[in-house]
This record gives sequence, structure tokens and C-alpha cells, in this order.
Amino acid sequence: MVFVTAVMMGTGIMFLVGPRYVTHSSDKRITNRETSRWIGYSLITVSALFLFMGALQLLDEASHHIGH
Repeated sequence: MVFVTAVMMGTGIMFLVGPRYVTHSSDKRITNRETSRWIGYSLITVSALFLFMGALQLLDEASHHIGH
């Protein structure tokens, strides 16, 4: 789970800090980065949620081990 989370965070960061524009063969530049920012922030948020849920799972397993 940690590996998948690291890959998702890395991908999200790449969407955020990627190139400012993409040059096509016709020299048209894409300057609207709203979609890539949205994808990047979403991936980072989901990976943070995975880390939080993993920590809760570890705490739950540790608390049940003591009482039984």
C-alpha cells in the first residue's frame, strides 16, 4: 500500500509541476492547465487518504491484539 501511495503522490506531483505548455507539431501551445492541476490535487488527496486509512488500520489491529 505504501508503494502504491508513493506512486500516486509522485504522479500527482508530476501533474502539478509538469511543463507549462505542450508544443504540438503545428506549434500550438496549450496553456490551460486547470485539468492537470485538478488531476494532480485529486491524486495527492487520495494518496493522503490512503495513508490516513492505513494508519487507522494499524492502530485498529494493535488495539485488538492487546485485548484478545
